[in-house]
Amino acid sequence: MRIIHCADVHLDSALNAHLGREKSKERRNEILNTFRKMFGYAEENDIQAVIIAGDLFDSDTVSATTINVVIGEIAKHADIDVFYLRGNHDPDDSIFAGRKIPENLYLFGEEWIQYKLKESRIVITGVILTADNCASIYDELELDEDYINIVMLHGQEQEYGRVHDANDVCMRKLRNIGIDYLALGHVHGRKFQRLDHRGFYCYPGCLEGRGFDECGEHGFMVLDVDERSHTVDAEFVPFAKRRLYSIDVDLTSACDSNDAADRIAEQLYGEIKPVDKEYGRDLVRICLTGSVDVENEISIPYIEEQFKDSFYYLEIRDKTKLYVDPLRYAGDATLKGEFVRTVMAQNLTDEDKAFVIQTGIRALANEEIEL
Repeated sequence: MRIIHCADVHLDSALNAHLGREKSKERRNEILNTFRKMFGYAEENDIQAVIIAGDLFDSDTVSATTINVVIGEIAKHADIDVFYLRGNHDPDDSIFAGRKIPENLYLFGEEWIQYKLKESRIVITGVILTADNCASIYDELELDEDYINIVMLHGQEQEYGRVHDANDVCMRKLRNIGIDYLALGHVHGRKFQRLDHRGFYCYPGCLEGRGFDECGEHGFMVLDVDERSHTVDAEFVPFAKRRLYSIDVDLTSACDSNDAADRIAEQLYGEIKPVDKEYGRDLVRICLTGSVDVENEISIPYIEEQFKDSFYYLEIRDKTKLYVDPLRYAGDATLKGEFVRTVMAQNLTDEDKAFVIQTGIRALANEEIEL
């Protein structure tokens, strides 16, 4: 039997921290469409069940379109059982009020609920962790070790877990009790590790990266459950429409904007796959680092212009540090030399001195100054 394990879809996220209004709206629709396409993948690849381990939605504010697409897609694939465990971002079950819940959608509550998959010896067990139940709920979990046990929880793995913290999953109390696969949600990066001598635990990561703290490949896990050998094999399936990259580029000793752009291009296109570049579908943050001489001309607007059309979204953060070589100006009898020496003698930080000197040098050269 084949099962999809996904989590942290965060439908209807605002997504306005980086993107403008139109692209934020477009990305929300893209993430919803990725969720919809996942069911198409399930149908084409003989998937019998889908596990959603929390944070299907981003908040209590969910559009009617999103709710209707979610319910409609689940109902459309009536042969695929869907197990949805609410996470800390999800609204309560009233979100489905007034709508017919599909017969193949199974929900969980604040006490352990078990579902046995049809014509199998696979049991899916889950509970919504709360401040009231998280201290005692683990002791109430009973599993038949003759079955293949998949347990669903949403929270941050902790060896012991903090008392009354519903965001913690107490790993110590889940070991050696008959779990074959612990399907987790909450952590947006993928993690797959052994739980004990019998089972594994997994965070599949979010379905689509939304911010630059969610770079890399995203998608879902596909479980292959073999009842005869009593094994669960898991494979990650990349499925996100877009990928996010955060790339640091050292501009130390770069002499001008063209030199800086060449360095960026070499590193940027070395890290991004050709197919991504070809379709311009990625979101990219470039962080410029290193020490740059105050005399060297590095124009961020010029650099942005070189790359902006290659990607869906481009952001350049300038974290370079300016430096001044005092020896260069020690014997300079020009106005510039006098200006630099005067600034260097002031009671300022090295960073402030470098900024003032750079601004002054550009003003002396009749360059446009942006403060």
